[in-house]
Amino acid sequence: MMPSEPNFDRWMDDFFRHLFSRRPVDATFAGLHAYNGQLSDVSREGQDDTLREINHLLETLTEFDTSRLDRFQRIDRDLAEGFLRMQRWERSSGYLYRTNPVTYTSEAAFALISLFLADTRPMVDKQADFDARLKALPVFLEQGRLQLERAPVAWTERAVRECTGALEFLRSGIAILSETEGLLVDTGDLASAIDAFEQFSHFLSEELVGKPGAPYQAGETVFRNILGWAHAIDSSFDVYAYAEHADAIVRACSEELEHQAYRFGADSAGAALAQLSDTHPGADTYLSSYGQLWEESRVLNEREQLVTWTDYPIEYTPIPTWARSAQPYLYYLFYRCPPRWNRPTTYRYQIPPLLDEWSADKREAFLRANNTFVIKTNHVLHHGGIGHHVQNGNAVLAKSRIAQVAANDGPARLTMLCGGTLCEGWACYISSVAGGLGFLNPLESYAEISSHRRMAARAVVDIKLHCGRFTLEDAAAYYREHAMMSPEAAHGEAVKNSLFPGGAMMYLYGVEEIEKLCDTVAERQGDAFSLKRFHDEFLSYGTVPVARIAREMVEMLDQS
Repeated sequence: MMPSEPNFDRWMDDFFRHLFSRRPVDATFAGLHAYNGQLSDVSREGQDDTLREINHLLETLTEFDTSRLDRFQRIDRDLAEGFLRMQRWERSSGYLYRTNPVTYTSEAAFALISLFLADTRPMVDKQADFDARLKALPVFLEQGRLQLERAPVAWTERAVRECTGALEFLRSGIAILSETEGLLVDTGDLASAIDAFEQFSHFLSEELVGKPGAPYQAGETVFRNILGWAHAIDSSFDVYAYAEHADAIVRACSEELEHQAYRFGADSAGAALAQLSDTHPGADTYLSSYGQLWEESRVLNEREQLVTWTDYPIEYTPIPTWARSAQPYLYYLFYRCPPRWNRPTTYRYQIPPLLDEWSADKREAFLRANNTFVIKTNHVLHHGGIGHHVQNGNAVLAKSRIAQVAANDGPARLTMLCGGTLCEGWACYISSVAGGLGFLNPLESYAEISSHRRMAARAVVDIKLHCGRFTLEDAAAYYREHAMMSPEAAHGEAVKNSLFPGGAMMYLYGVEEIEKLCDTVAERQGDAFSLKRFHDEFLSYGTVPVARIAREMVEMLDQS
């Protein structure tokens, strides 16, 4: 009897089973309730099992004749292979589990918090999941302590900070959830979880911090591999030339900001940008201003015919009381990609709360910090409207299965980095397009030059840090001196870049590749070109690397 031909759909089922069983908190954020009571098995045996699964999936992937796959299956095949190769490097090299304490603190914190962010079922339906994860936390953190051999100091410091956030949630947030939403808590299990986080924090700050030596850099070879594995960037790509290109953008933006400052009656860019704080909603209109500006952006989109707007309602709401003390210490996003499965009918976008008990001066300082420019660009254009939210609404309809979930936000990063150039590239690109069509006033448009500078600076640091041209201190200094970040913000950004190689250059690269693709399609189609049709087709691929979408769309043009 002839052996049966392997079934690619079944292989993809196995791939997703592997992905979510080995990263169950990512599964919770994706809306897969079956994994809500689990934590990753981070024991040495569990990690060995995971590596065996990765190798088996890669071996069986070679059995498929790609000519028999349709083009979306080929996309899934290539993205899955890249993801598995990156996972194999992260695990076998120790970059993830033996030298990165954030791996443990981020999952441990969000193991519980994710249940109240992504799972919108009644409390009674997720009580057992909460109980199981709360009970499992001490063993999970103890396994982390046993696996960690050394770590860069800044990574350890970030992990200590995340322990602080987790303890804030355990000590105060859970009590609020118990009082307001009926969460039942075993006091013994809660005490054990608190003790486990306290002990882990002590281990980090007293023992691991004294064992530095692990590199902040992935290394040039690995960095180049990641560009291929995750972003579908060709191996001939000259990373150093791109870093110089990005640096030239940074410097050009700085020159333009200084040159144009006079238009706003200022003698420096800093003085001009400081004026943004003067325009902000009042205390009585703060919350409603988000929805009002969101609606204005939607009307602009319909008037300019930029993209088909996703029919998925959004509601701006203050960060819930139970999360407020923990939020500043964690990767707690205002906007997260809505769950792929079991999505709520209305997505709740969490915004910084304006509190009645604050003094008048504190309320004024808060409103100046959360000014109209911040609301327009960050919370409306980039995240809540035409940027991520519209893009995420398209992703769930994509024909590629990976494209539907890659850009889900996990405990510390995207579920799959291959979604990065698309989700961040699109949000930055379309925000610029919409802003330039009248959504932003002249001062706000001027300020976007600073945003573009920061985006380019990220590309410089990502490349030079991981290829060994920058130390962590060099990276922070570059942000301070050329992106005009505060010392605290510069250090935090540099640390984040070091943790996730290839995760910072995807903003600039994504924007530029979308612009190039748009120009190519417009030139090829001539008078028949429609910007809206181009955007709709582009987003229909879901969260696939922009470089891969460009190849697919140009190939389709060649065949037409």
